[in-house]
Amino acid sequence: MANINKRNLGAVGEFQVLSRLLLLGYQAAITNMTVYNMENIDIFCRNSKNCFAAIQVKTTKTNSINVGITHSKFLDNNGNTDLAAGLSYLESKIVGPWVMVQVRGSEDNPIFKFFIMSRKQVINMICDSERWYLSDFNRKKPLNGSGGIYLSIPWLYGNGVQANSNHKEWMNPFAGNSFENQWQNLWID
Repeated sequence: MANINKRNLGAVGEFQVLSRLLLLGYQAAITNMTVYNMENIDIFCRNSKNCFAAIQVKTTKTNSINVGITHSKFLDNNGNTDLAAGLSYLESKIVGPWVMVQVRGSEDNPIFKFFIMSRKQVINMICDSERWYLSDFNRKKPLNGSGGIYLSIPWLYGNGVQANSNHKEWMNPFAGNSFENQWQNLWID
């Protein structure tokens, strides 16, 4: 996996999710005609009850998922935390459930883990972790906002973050709940 570029890694994740959805008996299709992304939706899926899901797939080789949003969406023009603006942005950008794919192993023997969150769960997780990141850290200088927002894989298993000298404790809003292979989350609000 060392040589795979970001676009191809994303396509690999999308096709792995598509395969899983088909194996689960859903009707599904990738929305992208190339490895270039259609913004906010990667797969359309329909279940046996004729419910549709517009799925965003996020793929990583690391222990965190880049959500594709910067901290600036949660800051006002003066650099102060503005959670309402961040929430409003997330609600406009996130249109459906997410499937996050962690790829480990080698090119010859890749190992895929799937984490599935409903739209509301994704928004809640990003909002709450961003509130913590922007408000509960001891920073020597102000945050410029250009950095990306990430979700840690341990958070997708329901873990929080213990306090240390740099920040307060973060209590995961889904403490004790694992999102691994929770495909039913595609169909909840």
